[in-house]
Amino acid sequence: MSSIKARNVNHPERRENLKTEKYHVIRAAMLATLSNEKWMAFADLEAGVRSRLVEQEVPTALFPKPGSVRWYCKAVQLDLEARGEIERQPKKSPLHLRKCRIDPA
Repeated sequence: MSSIKARNVNHPERRENLKTEKYHVIRAAMLATLSNEKWMAFADLEAGVRSRLVEQEVPTALFPKPGSVRWYCKAVQLDLEARGEIERQPKKSPLHLRKCRIDPA
């Protein structure tokens, strides 16, 4: 299985090896869940991703371990932020996200 070297917005020098298939499944679910306008708490985003995985009948064998969906959500979130596809709400805790309003360069 191939892998993607995911970026980390908090540590630009770091790369995380993610399984390509898992990365694309989580990325698609995250982008479908997030809005361009409204901010969404990370916990709500994770719940939305889980719902989409069920709706799309993604095999549970793809994310067999407890916590693996959460881990992939966090890793993909950091990568999408680094790529300028999503953004976090400044000075907001807990973390809130949305899709970037403009296309990344």
